[in-house]
Amino acid sequence: MKQCHLITSTTFSSQEMFEKILVESFDLTKVSVRDLFLDKLRNQSESELAKNINKYLHSGELVPAELISELIKEKLIGIENGLLITGYPRTKEQFESLTELLTESGFKISRLWILELQNIYKLISERGNESTREQIMEKFNSTIRQNEQIAKLINNPKITSKVDFEYAMDWTTEKIKMEIKAMHNTVYN
Repeated sequence: MKQCHLITSTTFSSQEMFEKILVESFDLTKVSVRDLFLDKLRNQSESELAKNINKYLHSGELVPAELISELIKEKLIGIENGLLITGYPRTKEQFESLTELLTESGFKISRLWILELQNIYKLISERGNESTREQIMEKFNSTIRQNEQIAKLINNPKITSKVDFEYAMDWTTEKIKMEIKAMHNTVYN
């Protein structure tokens, strides 16, 4: 089976460099559900799938897991190496749907990377004000709960790696590589 890494983070964290290094280190193809939505809506807006997704987005409802799975399934065709899925799944339903799809497609979840901001109050003091503080904290705490739920659903601490970081993330490429290597070696040795 081909490996699949999942990466999720607390709101307001910058994970692009981390994703890039994961892709290079493990020979992964990155799949961002957000990018899949945008591509489908821009380039195939007349397809039935795009119309269904658009309907949910315009109504303010969550796009059902089965539609997201259809998007991901289209992307999986022809991927011979491993896979990195970013920012997804967020719910139990999404996790179950994704796990089923991955199994059918010859992938297994081999790693969950959770990037977690440790000093949210510094971010709030630099970016927010009193009126937005509560909203920022609510969104932040919501993503913490989602990350914990996904880790429980995976139910394998050996493949779950939590990476704590401070705002603003000032990691160099070398520091990220060392962090990934240390966590990878901990699990596989």
